[in-house]
Amino acid sequence: MLKGMGDIGALMKFQKEYKNIQEKITDATLVGLSPNGKVHASMCGDYRIKEISIDPEYFKSADVRELEKMILTAVNNAVATVKDLTSVEMKKIASGLNIPGLMDFLNKG
Repeated sequence: MLKGMGDIGALMKFQKEYKNIQEKITDATLVGLSPNGKVHASMCGDYRIKEISIDPEYFKSADVRELEKMILTAVNNAVATVKDLTSVEMKKIASGLNIPGLMDFLNKG
């Protein structure tokens, strides 16, 4: 009986820490770059794009298709950064729980 209460306590702690991490990640601003470093995409942890910035000199000389590719790459890199941050933070709190298969599930991400 007491073992079960410990599990409930651990889950309640996990829930509180999870909520704190969600807030931390949502408030974070992460940046993705194009391969040439001329396009930056700033994204919130909840995947809202805050800003796209393009080097003015690059903008003058790039053709439309190249610029589109650089913007897409920068945004996709920002998304990957948010996912990586979320994964790292979730693993931190999940490592203290003894839930079979949880860490395997989180490591697949």
